[in-house]
Amino acid sequence: MATLPTAAQISADLLSRNERADDIERLKLMVDLPDLRYVDISAQVELIQALERWPLLAHLQAYRSAALPALVDDIA
Repeated sequence: MATLPTAAQISADLLSRNERADDIERLKLMVDLPDLRYVDISAQVELIQALERWPLLAHLQAYRSAALPALVDDIA
């Protein structure tokens, strides 16, 4: 049976992700490219893995994606 990560592991992962985001933001400012689009591939991989692990989460994301254009049309 799979074990859940400890609170310390989760906290370290979040801190690491936040530090990376801050580093990227600083780099974008230093090279004067504030509009540079940075994609955190590791976060995308984690999202894909979560969607594969939890089918309900994937279903909710698909439902939300399908409902979003309808909401935008209603606003416009």
